[in-house]
Amino acid sequence: MPEPTLWLWLITLLSSLVASTVTTVTGVGAGLILYGALSFFMDLKVIIPLAAPAQLLSTGLRAWLFWPYIRWRLAGYLFLGVLPGIYAGTLLFEVLTEQLLRRLLGVFLLGFAAYELFQKRAQRRVPHLAWLPFGGFWSGVLLGSIGVPGPLLALIFLRYGLLKEDLVAMITLFFLVGNAQRTLLYWQQQTLLRESLGLAAAIGVMMLGGVYLGRLILPHVSRALFVKLVLGMLVLFGVQFLIG
Repeated sequence: MPEPTLWLWLITLLSSLVASTVTTVTGVGAGLILYGALSFFMDLKVIIPLAAPAQLLSTGLRAWLFWPYIRWRLAGYLFLGVLPGIYAGTLLFEVLTEQLLRRLLGVFLLGFAAYELFQKRAQRRVPHLAWLPFGGFWSGVLLGSIGVPGPLLALIFLRYGLLKEDLVAMITLFFLVGNAQRTLLYWQQQTLLRESLGLAAAIGVMMLGGVYLGRLILPHVSRALFVKLVLGMLVLFGVQFLIG
């Protein structure tokens, strides 16, 4: 990991604040913004592990704020697949090269953006709960490997009719448990480095401010506008990862 300069600190802290604010409003975006901003200066093999402990603080606070909105029955089915998925994802992370990580991340982001932009808006049947563990498993694989399960989780929970506070609450619960597990796994697998912990702590503290800022914005700003902004970032960062 490069020695953090003043500019790197400023970009990192500003990106952390924006990422946490957007995530509190839309449920997704923290990993996308952090990876997109920091990948200009740092290797993704460093960024993805340090983001795990960094996001623990903010997800803990977000979980406390949105606790009344958590759908525990849905969560129970989801987490049947999440924990083994994260373990499989961290093992996959160990064998992926930095270049391959960039390409996979780029394809995933552009694919999700294209799906959201061009999907038909027809009414769909709510899937059976038995499908949730499968969605949880693949979300866990994405979190453990490329670190961005948010878009897939948003798709899953939207299909079950969750919106705004309910959607944010469920995705937050996933990240709270998931980031705790992958922090331990990355540390055990020695992909989370001791010298990264200071930067991770600074990101985490900055993200706390983003949680409160996003919580203030959420009741007053159209979620649809923020979704469009997130989709725009998906396209921007997806292209960056593919050509970078």
